[in-house]
Amino acid sequence: MLDQNLVLKNIDLKEKVFIAFSGGPDSTALLYLIAKMRNDYDELKLKAIHINHNLSKKSKSWESHCKKVCSDLNIDLITESIEVVSDGAGIESAARQARYKIFKNVLKTNEQILLAHHSDDLAETFFMRLLRGTGIDGLEGPLSQRTFGKGLLIRPLLEVSKKEILNYLIENDIKFIEDESNKEDEFDRNFLRNKVFPLLEKRWKNFPKRVNNTSLILKNRNKIYSELFYEKFHELIGDNIELKKIDGLTDSVISDILRYSIKECNIAMPNSKIMKEIIKTFIHSKPGPKSIVKWSRSDKEQDAGKIIYQNGYIVISKR
Repeated sequence: MLDQNLVLKNIDLKEKVFIAFSGGPDSTALLYLIAKMRNDYDELKLKAIHINHNLSKKSKSWESHCKKVCSDLNIDLITESIEVVSDGAGIESAARQARYKIFKNVLKTNEQILLAHHSDDLAETFFMRLLRGTGIDGLEGPLSQRTFGKGLLIRPLLEVSKKEILNYLIENDIKFIEDESNKEDEFDRNFLRNKVFPLLEKRWKNFPKRVNNTSLILKNRNKIYSELFYEKFHELIGDNIELKKIDGLTDSVISDILRYSIKECNIAMPNSKIMKEIIKTFIHSKPGPKSIVKWSRSDKEQDAGKIIYQNGYIVISKR
């Protein structure tokens, strides 16, 4: 159910709150919900940010719509117009990176930006990562709150379904933008949303919540596993790993030592194919000064990484 308690349990009322406002149904529902909260919480400092990606002929009219909505609600709106250039990872990824960069530049220390991702989005992310062959960590789905630049990125609606959001908009007679690109099935996420998910929903009612439950179970199990793994192997985890100290360990244990080490370096996690290459290069072969394995994340959300050999150690660093 869409109510203000979802927001209150995630935000700090003492710090400024920004809403990433596209004008679409999800961010519109979130904006109106929080705007109403000002009646009960005078200390709430609220602003909105609209990014005009200039990817549609309607971009200007969408920007005008967002300005009018914020004016009617007496909310300060920051607008930014950008040119999105694909860097090989796809136009969706490039657009996300461009707007996230702006969000980070806007946020000051401890300020919060709220995104309107919901439970259906979480299910989509789960499927996308599953089909790409992600590891178990990736199947946890997006976090409801994480450090973001100098502030925090918060997703307060992850427990809410798309249907609940649309019902909220209808019940309150709230108008919103419909992006025609959401119907273009050549995008993987749209294909899942428009073709696959309706079939799954027809067979298994409320299936996104089922997926989200699985994601939560994985998150809890991963937490327990991580605690136990760190307890046993914490001395081996880091950006310099001495090869003789991991000699004799199984490939699966070495892979996890590498994963936790890479995670500590805040570098993109290599996929299973790259991890096998790392094991082959540095564990099953005799590495030398020229031994190197590089990788990157397709959406560029984290720094690319590399591993080299140096004086009996494998060294992990950013590229």
